[in-house]
Amino acid sequence: MKVSARRVTRQLEILALRSMELADRVARGQLDFIEAVDLAYSAAIWADLPNAINKSGLIDTNISGHPSGDDVIQATIAAAFANVRGLA
Repeated sequence: MKVSARRVTRQLEILALRSMELADRVARGQLDFIEAVDLAYSAAIWADLPNAINKSGLIDTNISGHPSGDDVIQATIAAAFANVRGLA
């Protein structure tokens, strides 16, 4: 069963926004870094987002060594935390 790429893209946008909010809390000292990353990743897993990404057609599976949905989740969270001032 194919999942809507539009829906998955929106879910990734929400994950990125929530991850940036968590990163802001880390930068303010309100939350530990590991806890924040774990919270974002756990939410994505709970929502079955990695599997939805895999089924959406957003990833070209014809490419050798293509990324998985889990890789996309990790990259999304990493990018969100990388853009927050005060964490570096």
